Amino acid sequence: MKAKRLIAILIALVVCSLAQARKKPLIGVVPGCSGEMNLVLSRSYTDAVARAGGIPVILPQVDDALTAAEYISRLDGILFTGGVDVDPSRYGETVLNESVEIDLRRDSIEFLYAEAALLKRLPIMAICRGEQLMNVVLGGSLYQDLPSQKPGDIPHRQKTDSRYPTHSISVAPGSILHRAMGETELMVNTSHHQAVKRPSDKVVVTAYSPDGVVEAYESGIKGQWILAVQFHPEQLVRADDKWLALFRTFVKECR
Repeated sequence: MKAKRLIAILIALVVCSLAQARKKPLIGVVPGCSGEMNLVLSRSYTDAVARAGGIPVILPQVDDALTAAEYISRLDGILFTGGVDVDPSRYGETVLNESVEIDLRRDSIEFLYAEAALLKRLPIMAICRGEQLMNVVLGGSLYQDLPSQKPGDIPHRQKTDSRYPTHSISVAPGSILHRAMGETELMVNTSHHQAVKRPSDKVVVTAYSPDGVVEAYESGIKGQWILAVQFHPEQLVRADDKWLALFRTFVKECR
């Protein structure tokens, strides 16, 4: 039994050495918060990064810019995930109604990581809340509640399994999303009640839903790679491997 354990450890060390030789990029994944002491994260994010060839690392809560910068300095890329709403005061508004659910601590942590990542010119992938967060960090604003502020025919919070798409989006030719997926029309899932309202002047919008909601953007800053999507590719990839292309594009950039 001891010999078997030693062999298993040896194999693991060899695998790790080979991974280092291939220089798999180290990608920080920002989790949500649950109270003061707990982190919350769907493993679908880390699974997608790992399947795409990256090494996902769940980032801890940080309280100051220096600590955030120290973590960022060791990463090759960062992924901002879905979750509750960004505090409207971050873009100069007050809370619209009871549908807005905020987490001030999470906002503080993610702004520290985002600002440090931008300073380092670290490749950034941002999903759902992450897309909204980065737009605010870069100076844009949000619809706080789509049903009351931008009503349309598409229910942006689907009740069906999130592994499967429910509405189409139009994708700009030549964009990162188009080059990764090879299509200018995609079917995506949806699970949000907020969205980009005024895009930052530092981003380029690259996809819309039929009712005009921003579904993707990329960086307009020279030397800064950002791919931000409103939908959840980490869920779609669980049912359709084609969505792995989006994460492979991100991981390739992180190399």
